[in-house]
Amino acid sequence: MFEFKDNRFTHMPFAAPGGKQLCCIMANGLWKLHHFTGTRWKRIKTGLPEDATECGPCAEFEDGMWKISFIAGGAKTDRQFRLYRILGIGNAATPLLEADVGFARKDRVAYAGRRTPIRIAEPGRTVTLAIPEAAFLYRASYDPFQANRLLISGQFRDGGIFSWAYHPGTKKLYEVVADGVPAYKAALYDGDCYYARRDGEFEERHITKAERWELHELSAEEHITETEEQSYSRPPDPEFE
Repeated sequence: MFEFKDNRFTHMPFAAPGGKQLCCIMANGLWKLHHFTGTRWKRIKTGLPEDATECGPCAEFEDGMWKISFIAGGAKTDRQFRLYRILGIGNAATPLLEADVGFARKDRVAYAGRRTPIRIAEPGRTVTLAIPEAAFLYRASYDPFQANRLLISGQFRDGGIFSWAYHPGTKKLYEVVADGVPAYKAALYDGDCYYARRDGEFEERHITKAERWELHELSAEEHITETEEQSYSRPPDPEFE
């Protein structure tokens, strides 16, 4: 998986059940969404301006189509970054909300600005994850085989990079380490870990399959503050009418 015939920069891998591969490939100095057709990597036409940056793809096959969410923005005509969704490859993207990282999966939407908190909205509740020591967030995605396991990549205030796997609710937190370094913008699939290996400047990277990777347990209480807000409407209580 994630094999490329040229040396263009690549990052943001994601593999969905069934082996569907997506990533972002540098094209004319900008990141653009691509998917693997089975024979080659092909750009996904999003309908967004040609000078927009596209990143952070996630996907699921549902209702007979591939549903893809991603982050995009930075075009001259509209600088705002947003979370978008495509219902069926070949269709135009629809904006969901303003965000710099995040994804949409079924009836769950996770999103954040470049800095925390991450909000996970689903019917009936919103979970908020604050990471006080994070200066920037670079990606929020999930394990396709454990959808409640979030994969978060970011940068600490001291400049160090982190890659975490976090289970909201259970508050289980792990550092994702690949080949001895934080697995930047990691994707997990069938026991393997793929990440964006740095080969030059900060964003000069190539997707790499980790020769070895590990999950190191961390204290969630020391790194993440999780809160939950119920959002359903309760019927009026006859006793107080």
